[in-house]
Amino acid sequence: MQNNPRLNFFITWKLMIFALLTGVATTSSAQSFKDYSITRSNLGAWMLRVNPAQPGLNCAIRFIPVKRDSSQLAIFGPTASNPNSTVLFSGPSVPRRSSPDVVDLKLSQREVLETTSLKGQLLPPSEGTSGGHVAVQVADVGQLLSSMRDSEKEMTLWMGGDFIGNREIIYQLDYDGLNKAKKEMLNCIAGREISGLTMDEALAEVRPLGNSTIAGSAFYKGGLLAKKQYPPKGSSAVSLIWMNDDFKAWYEQIKRDKKMPDTMPEHIAKNFMSTVITDDKGGFKFTRLPAGEYMLLASFSYEQEVTRSEMIGQMHVFAGNQHIGTQDHMAYWWEIVKEPTTFQKTVAIKNDGDTLDVALDKSLTMCFLFVSDALQLRSTHIAKPPKPRTV
Repeated sequence: MQNNPRLNFFITWKLMIFALLTGVATTSSAQSFKDYSITRSNLGAWMLRVNPAQPGLNCAIRFIPVKRDSSQLAIFGPTASNPNSTVLFSGPSVPRRSSPDVVDLKLSQREVLETTSLKGQLLPPSEGTSGGHVAVQVADVGQLLSSMRDSEKEMTLWMGGDFIGNREIIYQLDYDGLNKAKKEMLNCIAGREISGLTMDEALAEVRPLGNSTIAGSAFYKGGLLAKKQYPPKGSSAVSLIWMNDDFKAWYEQIKRDKKMPDTMPEHIAKNFMSTVITDDKGGFKFTRLPAGEYMLLASFSYEQEVTRSEMIGQMHVFAGNQHIGTQDHMAYWWEIVKEPTTFQKTVAIKNDGDTLDVALDKSLTMCFLFVSDALQLRSTHIAKPPKPRTV
């Protein structure tokens, strides 16, 4: 990516809002856009966003990496109010600012000796994200795209001086497949037809698709009076398996073979889905599911108080010259440890369009009640001692 001499050193607040809305699509205004899947690889996927109501305007491509909480890259075309384009770098290491902040940046690429100097602007973070955004405005999106390589390894952005010791790396990204994303971005700007898959078509390639929802809360409860413990917000603690006939047959074959295959067939991989915990109460949601049988799985760590003991000494007791016993001196303390737990629950969606509310829990309350009932049942079968007789 070469520096453009026509870089505009000022990004308007209106453009920044546009970048945030189109980049993360969290507001209702984003509903007027149509999304396409352009490429998909082991590194991630290029997506294209089109505004059908304004052909040639508001076009945007975005690279979404496979790994969660990784850096992302988005390029926005001209809008009705701004003829320039914007590159938006987003990632967990990008500094967060409460208000826009102009910064000097350096961009480096593998096998390119010279770095590129950029003028960027740190933006306020979008709601529900852990990282930050930095935007760079360019005058000509066509020139920008032609200067970018189709794939990059460790494309790096940093703030600070030219010396390694003075710089702060804020962004790093690996991507591929930009050649196809470039073509569709230029098609969008020219008002031509897009050849990528719609989001529904792309989604149907990687997972089952329907109109149902499974939502609920995941938690662990260690006893009748114990408090509920939830997986951390933002974690991928809950996953879902679609238990259709193909999956059941594949699973039975694995049990017969008593080994996992080296690779998973693509039609089986589609049955596995994951989501992130949405709140501090273990909330999760899977949407757009077809009717059928599903297995929910939770895997996270909970806190448990354990008692530790250590012998710190002994006292020997003598009677005369004869040793008659030893008394151990023990020290006791308590500490909190994290213990892993994994549990599952099978649910069924009877009709496409249904919504299931599920409590995905591993609770020892039922174990406590079961043991109590067993002890009570046992006590009713113990013979009562005979009454004493008076002679």
